[in-house]
Amino acid sequence: MDIDQNLLEKELLCQLHHGDMQAFDILYHRYSQVIYANILKFLKDETSAEDLLQDVFLRIWENRSKIDPEQSFAAFLFTCSRNITFNFKRRLKLEMESEIQLAYGASESENTIDKVLDSKEAMALVEDLLSRLPKQRQKIFRLSKLEGKSYQEIAEEMGISIATVRDHIVKANKFIRSGALQDNGFSALLLILLLHSAQ
Repeated sequence: MDIDQNLLEKELLCQLHHGDMQAFDILYHRYSQVIYANILKFLKDETSAEDLLQDVFLRIWENRSKIDPEQSFAAFLFTCSRNITFNFKRRLKLEMESEIQLAYGASESENTIDKVLDSKEAMALVEDLLSRLPKQRQKIFRLSKLEGKSYQEIAEEMGISIATVRDHIVKANKFIRSGALQDNGFSALLLILLLHSAQ
């Protein structure tokens, strides 16, 4: 960043400090892509990364009065996004462990999560839920969640837009969440593992 840009950023941060929404929008558009990429690198899940990106900038807005224009805003953003991402993963792990205990009635060994993922019951439930989706949505969901492909890769493979891929994933997640929550505690556990586990 050159001197002029640095001065401009300080001005934007001063304006942000006083609640200037336009300054906030400029900073969002300047940094959102790189912060999103950084979050995605840790989560490997585009939907969750987008949600956490919004959380990061919501946190920035809520704490705008504490931002020091003399300090690196990029470094502040990366620290904030790292903390939010780590907290998300920690919270997800606790939720998974809690659901495991509910599903099994008692805590088991450290390898319980792996056992659940490998269990025939889990796979049968996954297949049952997926089989209820429309064919194209089912394929897109499998490519994204089970094969770990990015929205861009899926769009290119299927000859559709990224926006279409995103729409199918959102609708599939909603359908599976609704269906699984009607089942028992094991389904709730599986839902968490399926929708949020690293790919």
